[in-house]
Amino acid sequence: MKYPKISLCFSVLWSTIAFSTVTAATAPCDTLRVAFLTDIHVTPGNVQDSLFRVAVAEVNASPCDVVIFGGDLTNLGSDAELRHVHNLISRLEKPWHAVPGNHESTWSESACTTFAKVFGHDGRTAFRAGGYLFLGYASGPFMKMAMGAVRTEDLTWLAEEAAKARPGERIVSLCHYPLNKDLTNRAEVTATLRRLGIPLTLFGHYHQAPSLYNFDSVAGIQGRALRGKNDTDAGYTLLDFWGDSVRVREKVLGAAPRTCFAIRMQDDPQVLAIASDPMPAAPDYEAHAQFVLQDSATVYTGAAFYKDIVYYGTTQGVLRAYDTRRGRELWQKRFGGALYSTPIAAEGLVIAGTTTDGLRAYDARTGRERWHIDTPTPIVGQGLVDGRGRNTALYIGLGNGTMAKIAVRDGRILWRYDYGRGQSQGQPALADGKLVFGAWNRRLYCLDAATGTLCWKWSNGSKSSFQSPGNIVPRISGGRVFIDAPDRAITSIDLATGRVVWRCTDYKARESSGVSADGKRFYVKTMDGELLAIDTASDSFRQLWLTPVGFGYDYTACPVTVSDGIAYLADRSGNVAAVREDGTLLWCVKCCNSAANFITAAPDGSLWATFAEGKLFRIPK
Repeated sequence: MKYPKISLCFSVLWSTIAFSTVTAATAPCDTLRVAFLTDIHVTPGNVQDSLFRVAVAEVNASPCDVVIFGGDLTNLGSDAELRHVHNLISRLEKPWHAVPGNHESTWSESACTTFAKVFGHDGRTAFRAGGYLFLGYASGPFMKMAMGAVRTEDLTWLAEEAAKARPGERIVSLCHYPLNKDLTNRAEVTATLRRLGIPLTLFGHYHQAPSLYNFDSVAGIQGRALRGKNDTDAGYTLLDFWGDSVRVREKVLGAAPRTCFAIRMQDDPQVLAIASDPMPAAPDYEAHAQFVLQDSATVYTGAAFYKDIVYYGTTQGVLRAYDTRRGRELWQKRFGGALYSTPIAAEGLVIAGTTTDGLRAYDARTGRERWHIDTPTPIVGQGLVDGRGRNTALYIGLGNGTMAKIAVRDGRILWRYDYGRGQSQGQPALADGKLVFGAWNRRLYCLDAATGTLCWKWSNGSKSSFQSPGNIVPRISGGRVFIDAPDRAITSIDLATGRVVWRCTDYKARESSGVSADGKRFYVKTMDGELLAIDTASDSFRQLWLTPVGFGYDYTACPVTVSDGIAYLADRSGNVAAVREDGTLLWCVKCCNSAANFITAAPDGSLWATFAEGKLFRIPK
């Protein structure tokens, strides 16, 4: 449902009168003039690259005091793009500040570490200008497709910085995402802003004209994207702050600014007249799931198990070992950056892929380090363990452009396959002596598992890296590989040759799949909130059944987990569903309000689900 918003339909005359009314007591010389640019989406050589250069020249020639960037500075968040856009921004002759958007945080090959190195912060920035304190913070999703989210630790930082405000200083929030239903922890974020006395937030994300929103009584001003519907409709937003008021103008490149609206920053009748999105439904899970713990940070990994100990990682760079029997932390390890790779427990060890400290193996009980492998780039991929005893091996991507086989006991690299660029984020698959994995370079690879020799590689033909099988989990059955990549096509590929057996584009599906225990059914969670079962033995696409589970539109990459004849799937809003393997929906419950990461089987047969908001739930056997 769409709610009304104030936009360019307000006339210049009305806006001028309104602005004069709410600011009459403030002298024009006290105006803070801000150029607000968001969603510039610069890639070297693209249209926005040229348009942004024009915008920089305009801003330099303008009377603006400060320039603010509201995220989505790039397209893929690659190292090259980030350095390039930073170089262009650095041509500004005005003070400037920037926060990242989802295009910097979702597909980043460096797990967001390059943004921090280039821009000097990891998304949190506090700066003063003209009697105002601006607090900028990052919003996800981080390293996978999901709804937006503000990290728990960033809300803590926000409170700490707001407490430093000087007497009479007005505080403005800056975040790429709108603080509405598109943000999973929206209620927590807006409650934090209200509690801290922050009446206004600036944001982007929506590629439309400058608009006014009501986020639970917090005013929201949305800046326009650099490029509009065509190359002649390009520009940015101008914000004029006077006392407790702000005027919003649209600046099309080469044209005079056009006033859109003016508001008081707090309790403006225009804002309060706009309906906020309804609050999310309350969790209701007690009949089928058990709440275990709430971490103080955001969680994007799954869980791993050794006897009664569960392991997971956080965005604060903490690997936690939690004793489930005693209900307390057993030990922790802290790293210099967020953890996105799920820990692996095998042979009495727990192994963690990190974004700053390579691959680390610890004694599962004591946390004492047993071995480590340094890597030049961050590890964000999921690992796969195979074998027993001394022959136990770990297959995992060792950062950008590399897949490796590692001896679990001592950390020896048994082989290493360098394929160029692109993180391998999803868990690889192993069958018939072959290892299959995808990467964020538009390729699916098949290697000889014993030697690491390339058997074949496959591409869907797309020129867009967004369509890459970088975060899929290949499923192998009957000599065939099954995938559902972001190109929204379900594909069957011959394991021996890499030849396509069939492709189906009749269903919207991406990155969330599973396979039955007997290998006869390939499961796909569709983007319409359904579980689709496909015959793995057929030489053409053959649907066995399609079961709506009640999720609605969804694109979360949480894999489908099968246990004891039941398929479990989850969505972006904290819902988990169980479907019997004949297609019967058994139940669907709401655990929380954020995307599920993974649903993992524990040694006792129970299932554990981790959620982005830092919650862990147990689903009894």
